[in-house]
Amino acid sequence: MKNILKFLSVLILVSGNLVQAQSLDDILKEHFSAIGQDSLLKVNTQRLKAKMVQGGVEIPIIQLAKRPNKVRVEGTFQALTFVQTFNGKEGWAVNPFAGVTDPQPMPEDALKSMKYQSDMDGMLWNWKDKGYTVTYDGKEDMEGTPCYKIKVVTKEGDTFTYYIDSDSYIILRTNSKIKIMGNESEADSYYSNYMHIHGMAVPGKVENKVHDQLMGTIVIDTLDLNMVLPDSLFEKPTKKL
Repeated sequence: MKNILKFLSVLILVSGNLVQAQSLDDILKEHFSAIGQDSLLKVNTQRLKAKMVQGGVEIPIIQLAKRPNKVRVEGTFQALTFVQTFNGKEGWAVNPFAGVTDPQPMPEDALKSMKYQSDMDGMLWNWKDKGYTVTYDGKEDMEGTPCYKIKVVTKEGDTFTYYIDSDSYIILRTNSKIKIMGNESEADSYYSNYMHIHGMAVPGKVENKVHDQLMGTIVIDTLDLNMVLPDSLFEKPTKKL
């Protein structure tokens, strides 16, 4: 009898794991279909123009991205321009708002964040090849909308939880817990006003919050695809675009 009970316990455990794996696969399949992942995979470069709103102040920003893992972000306010560049391995920053006018190498924690940001396909795509651990953590109501919770844990121990609308399969929120200088920094991003651009679902508005306090909002104006972007744009910055 004991052996039978042990066998049943193992069988139930294995069955539960299979159900979870199948559920995760099904959810991700529907998600990739909803956001137009097949179209995104054909994109080699992006140029996004947006407004970053903080404390009633609007700052125009431009984000450039290029495969593989290259990204550049810059914004101008009162004739001052901040720039961040990442070439896939190294990153630099110019922040005149903090009195830094010459390009400075990014510290390791900032490089890690830029690496996450430079993944044009998103963390959930081919997550096994990226060395991530991904699990389906059940459903949770988010402001009246049932969502699937998909948890991503990176090799560095950072955690990203995606809240995917159980009806539309688009991402409504991400919760990130990133280790910075040995301490965990937690933040939330809320995505809304989705637009359909070249077969892809793109959020038109992103609200960033820390402990439920709104820190800033990004409103997307335009998204251009597959233009020529020289690799030099993602190296150590020398001039404004």
